[in-house]
Order: sequence, then structure tokens, then C-alpha cells
Amino acid sequence: MFTRQLFTLGVMGGVTSSMAAKFAFFPPNPPSYKLNTKDATGLLLMDPFPHRENIDVLRLPTRRGTEIAAVYVRYPMATTTLLYSHGNAADIGQMYELFIELSVHLRVNLMGVELVEERTLGLRGPILAVYDYSGYGQSSGKPTEQNTYADIEAAYKCLEESYGANQENIILYGQSVGSGPTLDLAARLPRLRAVVLHSPILSGLRVMYPVKRTYWFDIYKNIDKIPLVKCPVLIIHGTSDEVVDCSHGKQLWELCQEKYEPLWLKGGNHCDLELFPEYLRHLKKFISSVEKAPSRRSSSRRSVDGLEHSRRSTDCFEAPRKSTDRREKPRKSTDRPEKLRLHEYKFNNIDKLEKLRVPLDQMDRSRRSVEYHEKSRRSIDQQLERARKSVDWSQEEIAKEAITHALKALRKRHLVEEGAHAPAIIALSRPIISQGSEWKEKAENLETELQQCYKAQSRLSEQLVVEVAESRASKNLLQEKESQINSLQEELGKIRDECSQLKTDLEEKITALELVMAENKEIRAQLEKMTIKAKDAEAENKMLVDRLMLQKMQDAERLNEVFDILVLIKMKANALYEDLMERHKASGLENLAKQQVDGVVRRSEEGAEDFMDSTVSSACKHKINAHNGGCASILFEYNSDRLISGGQDKSIKLWDTNTGSLSNTLYGCLGSVLDLSITHDNRSVIAASSSNNLYVWDVYSGRVRHSLTGHTDKVCAVDVSKISSRHVVSAAYDRTIKVWDLQKGYCVNTIIFHSNCNALAFSMDGQTIFSGHVDGNLRLWDIQTGKLLSEVAAHAPAAVTSISLSRGGNVVLTSGRDNMHNLFDIRSLEVCRSLRATGNRVASNWSRSCISPHENYVAAGSADGSVCIWSISKADIVNTLKEHSAPVLCCSWSGLGKPLASADKNGIVCIWT
Repeated sequence: MFTRQLFTLGVMGGVTSSMAAKFAFFPPNPPSYKLNTKDATGLLLMDPFPHRENIDVLRLPTRRGTEIAAVYVRYPMATTTLLYSHGNAADIGQMYELFIELSVHLRVNLMGVELVEERTLGLRGPILAVYDYSGYGQSSGKPTEQNTYADIEAAYKCLEESYGANQENIILYGQSVGSGPTLDLAARLPRLRAVVLHSPILSGLRVMYPVKRTYWFDIYKNIDKIPLVKCPVLIIHGTSDEVVDCSHGKQLWELCQEKYEPLWLKGGNHCDLELFPEYLRHLKKFISSVEKAPSRRSSSRRSVDGLEHSRRSTDCFEAPRKSTDRREKPRKSTDRPEKLRLHEYKFNNIDKLEKLRVPLDQMDRSRRSVEYHEKSRRSIDQQLERARKSVDWSQEEIAKEAITHALKALRKRHLVEEGAHAPAIIALSRPIISQGSEWKEKAENLETELQQCYKAQSRLSEQLVVEVAESRASKNLLQEKESQINSLQEELGKIRDECSQLKTDLEEKITALELVMAENKEIRAQLEKMTIKAKDAEAENKMLVDRLMLQKMQDAERLNEVFDILVLIKMKANALYEDLMERHKASGLENLAKQQVDGVVRRSEEGAEDFMDSTVSSACKHKINAHNGGCASILFEYNSDRLISGGQDKSIKLWDTNTGSLSNTLYGCLGSVLDLSITHDNRSVIAASSSNNLYVWDVYSGRVRHSLTGHTDKVCAVDVSKISSRHVVSAAYDRTIKVWDLQKGYCVNTIIFHSNCNALAFSMDGQTIFSGHVDGNLRLWDIQTGKLLSEVAAHAPAAVTSISLSRGGNVVLTSGRDNMHNLFDIRSLEVCRSLRATGNRVASNWSRSCISPHENYVAAGSADGSVCIWSISKADIVNTLKEHSAPVLCCSWSGLGKPLASADKNGIVCIWT
């Protein structure tokens, strides 16, 4: 009975151990890297990764004849070495960059030898040694339990002999399956610094079945080895681990000799513990505490060769241990590494055997039990055959069900066989003396036949496991290919849609190009005509300017003559008055003479004043439909009555205010015109556009000289220096103010401010910029440094909509959404006059008001379509002009004193005289 039970356990153990090995190791196929030797130096390199000076790539021989690939990353001043045993699904190549990051960011030395499921540890100080199992990556051999023991010994031997590490400075780290080789080595190193177990297992069989005792055929029997570990042990396990239950870690912790505070991560699964902040903190704390602890040196030190002797002792079958599960009483083990000598026992006790004769009918029952066993074997074989065929269906659920049925059948068969063969075993152990040789031969034949049955069963079980694993791999590969096909089909559909869209766009572009070409021809013809007109107008303009200058000179001469006459008249009047006073003191001629002289002088002085001062406009001379969609900006040329306007139709137009006719049109702007400015020599016009750009035209040629880009939002304000035609300043709704050099054609300075700017103006000296902002403040900036010089609350919290500088440069006019028009003294930045009228409401954030050339009047448009004119000296309205039917957006006064121009939202421009 004892021999039969031992044989049954041996066969079952072989099957279970083989199945456990199949499920325990999943090396990546193909490996993610290759090992190449550098011809010049013989240096071992990893392809496709670049060589680094602080990294060694190694091949380490093991005592079982295999070679494992290794990586060692150096970090100076490190004293502790971490030897990491990993899980079962990756290799060094997949974690190479992770090793580099670990060394750079955490300042650790690192040794890697083909690994799985590697995670960033985040340690400071210790060297990290990681190795690959046999059969992983570029490591030779096959992954088995005994090979992994040899692999970790080879890594430890390399650290000790090649890098000068010793037991006292080594921490072993085992994750999941890696806890097996970790505890196997730790149980044989008495002076080890510490051990870390990450999601460990009690044993391989306990992961698959809830067994309550340890069998000799089990793999990675950590439950037997952890009591032999004499150093501090940290155990980390997730409470929601679906692969290895958390009870494995807790039971191992209870069996530790030197326990350290464990880390049970609530909600942690098998492969995500490194994502929890507590993981890194607890691991750092543990390593810091064991580094501060005294070294575990003893009087004598074992060499690495001692590991070989200890390893040989564990290579043999281990005697079964008493169960540590408190749910079951311990029992004596029936497992023995050697077979009992049954025949010697039989024939040395002949007297006892004669009393234990077995009748022939009992032997017949034994034979019938063998036939029953044969039928049971066929049934099991049929079930295994059905399970194997179910694998071909590539359905994982059916395969799992087949395996479950097969395992249940194996268990049932084991129980049936024990009951069926018990009489045969007894009969064989108690032969009749007279028929001893015959029964002995029959028993041996039956035992041989039974062994063949078990071998066949083992082969079928192994074949079933292999085919199930291949089926799973094939299914995973098929799913990957199907997902790739689906993604490629989606990409193909997207590309086809893009292609059709591109074809449609191309056809539209071709049509648009043909239209543009036709328009270009027409524009060229118009350009030629306009060029001829421009030349004629230029010649006429030159003639008119000459006539104007001549007329001004004549007016100045007449004015001088008038002043001379006034002085002469006053002198003569004084002399006449004195003579009359002397001659006629008693008569009333003195009063009469005084009245006559004063009248003459007073009338002459009033006439001169009217000649110099600006006039108050009262009538609309011309009403021009200038732009479609509205006109946002107008201005006069310097010392000229020619008007420039820009509108929503993306064009700039020049008007003769005497006749109300269009002189020229400038094209090329890609957005609505929001503001205009002109150089002091009247040669260039600059427009601020909603297309985020500035455009500079040559007035005489009508061509765009520059397109200034740099703003990221619509440009709402622009101005040119009054002493130079080189510098331009602009403001946009990207919260920037930019200074441009027209000679270079690019931005030379950028001012960034938190509040958007609505209006800009240069000072008379060209060194200061006035800016009005949405927050209602008036700010002064240094053009060279971009620093804020001064700031005043002009209309806060209402937005500033307009800034206009007087001709003398001492007064600046600001308008705001609070419907106020304030005049500031530039020297003190104090309000010297505030203008307001009932019914006068600012129409938009870019409504522009103006100040007369002689600084005596202010004109501003209103949302009701009227234009109000204030007297600065009286601070009161002197006239209200009503001709517009839409809100007035801007006003501009000619530098000659007249006329006044205004524009509204409908694109109507009115010329007032």
C-alpha cells in the first residue's frame, strides 16, 4: 500500500509540476533585443540601444551549463546592492530605458540580467542588480525551477567576484514568481542585509490549488524556506490581487524570523503596486532602516563555493513538511526520496507471510480492478481527446472547461485507483509460498502495465497543457491581427475620405485660381489706367501745391502788410490823439477822436484773429458712400485737405474733399481696416487689420511695401512717429504693443501687458508712446526700453476708445465708453478739461474723436448719428452736426483748420465746412 501510494504521488507530482512550469514562465517571443560584440574592443553591446560608458552588458555562465544576459549600470558612492528577481513576461530590452531613467533620476547603480514586469523603484543610494531567467531574452536554456536557482546564484557570484559586493551589503528583491529564487538564495546566506518580497507566493501548487500541505513535487516552496531567512523581511502585497491572493503574503509574513512592518496596499492588484505613493515611501523607509542597522558579520565567512554544496542539498527531493495551516492537524509524511525494499521485507518474514494467504477469487477481483482501471483510463483518454479537440475551436472558455473536466477526472481516477488496486497491493505483498514466483511475476507485469498507463496519462496531460498554451497564444495573436486589420481599415477609410476631400478642395482651388487669374488681368488693366491717372494727379497735385505755397506766401505778405498798417495807424492815431488833446482840451473832440481810433484798431485786430483760427463747421459739403459694411477710420494728409478712409470692404481710399471725388484706391489688405496712419512726408499709409497684420502702401505707386506679421489677434490701433517715417507702433487684442522698423521690415520691440490696448499715439519727440486700454487707464511707455513710465486712470473702469495728440504736443485728448472726453496736460498728466453732452454716446471700443489744429475745438461722433463740437475754452458745445443715419465711428480735422470729416457704420463719409 505504501509503495503504491508513493508511486501514485510521484506520477501526479510529475504532472502537476510540469503543468505548473508551463503556467509559471512566459518569456517574450521574439526577444526585444540582440547582443553584438564590438570588433575593435570585444565589448558586448545591446542592439538597438546605444552604448553608454556607465553600463556593462554581460554574459554570465551558470552551474547548469546555461548563459544568462546581464546589464550593470554604475553609480558612484553607492554601498548597497539590490538584486532583483522579477516576474514572468518581459526581458531586458523592454526595460532598458527604465534602467537608464532609474540610474539618472534616482542616482543608483544598476545591474540588469533579463527580467520581467520591472518597475521603477525610486531608490537613492543602493545598486540595483536585475537578472533574466534561463530561456528569457538572449539567455540560453529553458525556464525551469532549478535553472532559476542557478541563475540567481550566477548573478550573486558576479556581484561578489566582479563588483566586490558581499552578503552584508546585498538586498534581495523578489516579485511574484521571483520570490522563489529570492528565498532559496536568502535561506542559504546567513549574513544577508535584507529581503523584499513583492506579491510573493507560498508555493507554485498553492497558486493553482488550495492545498493544505506541502508535497515534494511542488515548485518554489517558499512556505518551507522563509523560516530559514535570518535577515529583516519586508512583504508588499495588494489586497485586491487577482493572480496571487493576499493571504500568501500574510502567511509568509507570519513565518518570518525577523519581521518588518508589512505594506498591504488597499485596492492594489498584482501588477500595479508601484503606482501607489505608499509603495515608494515604505520601500525607501525600509532600505534606510536596514542601511543604518549594524552589519551581520560573523567570525567566519563562507565563499561562493558554499552555495554549490547547499544547492546540491536542495536539488534532491525534499522531505514533506508539516503543514503550517492552522486549519489542519499535522500528520506524518508518507513521501520518501527512496523506494522501500518490499521484496526483502517479504522473504525475510516467511512465517508471517504464510498466515496472509490470499485466495484465488481475491486475485480475480484484483485482475478485474485492473480491467476497471483500463476502462477508466480509456474514459480519461476520451475526455482528454475531447478537451484537445476543443482547443482547436480557438475558444478559450471551452478549453478552460475541458482542462477543468480533465483535472476532475484525474482526481477521481486517483481515488478509484487507490480503492481498486488495494486488494492487488495486499495480494502482492502477501504471496503464497508455493506460488510465490508465479504471483511475483504477475505482480511485476501488472506494475509495469500500470506504470505505462501513468506514463501515457502524464504525456497526455503535458500535451494537453502545451496545446492549451499554444491555443491561447494563437488566440492572442489572432486578436492582435484582427485589431491591426480593424485599425488599418479605419485608417484606410480616413485616408480615402481625406483623398476625396483633397480632390474636392483641389477642384475648388483650381476654380478659384482661374477666377483670381481673370481678376488679376482685370486688375492689371485697371492698374495701368490708375497709374496713368496717378501720374496725371501727381503732376496736377504738384502744380496745386506750388500754387498753394505761392498763395500762402502772398497771404503772409498781405498779413505782414496789415500788421505794418495797424502799427502805423496806431502810431498815427496816438499822435493825432495827443495833438487833438493839446488843441481842443475844452471841446468834445477828444472823446470823438478816441472812439474813432479805438474802432479802427479793434476792427483790424478782429480781422487778423479770424484769419488765423480754425472754423466751426456747420454744413455738410459732401456726403460720400465710401465703403460697404462701414468705415472704421479716416484721417487727413499732413498740411493737406486730401482725406484717407479705410473700411470693412478691405480697401483704402483717397478722396478730394473739395470735389468729393475718389482720387485713388489701395488694395491688398486681407481683413477689415480698423485704424489708419500716415508718415509725416505723406508717402506711406499704414493700416491696422483684423487679419492680425499691418499693411504699408506707397501712396504714389499704390503698391504694398510691407506686410508686417507678428500679432496673433486682430490689430486695432496704429501710429507713426511724427519726426521719423521709420518707426511704427501697433496694438492688438493679443495683449501686446509692438514697435516696428519700416526700413528693416520687422518688429524691434514688444511690450506685453495684461489689458488689451484700443488706441495709440506717438509723442512729438518720438520717444514716448501713449496707450489707452480696456481697463480705462492711460499709460506712457518708453519706446527704447519698453518700460512703463507713467499711468493714470483716464476713464476707469470704462474702456478708453480714442487718443488724439494736439499739434503743439502739450495736450492729449482721450475718449472712453463712459461718454467722457478728457484733455490731459502731458507735463503733469492732470485733467485740464472734461467735455460731456447729453445724448452724446460713444458708439464702439474704437470710436475716434479729434482735436482741432489750433487746439480750440474738439469733435466727437455719437451713437445717434450726430457729431458734437465743443469749445475747449468754454467747455461747452458750440454746434451739433446731424447728417448721419447710423452711429458715427470716427472724426478727423484737416491740419489746415478746415474741413472736418466724419464716418459712420454704414460706410458714409461726410465733409463738413
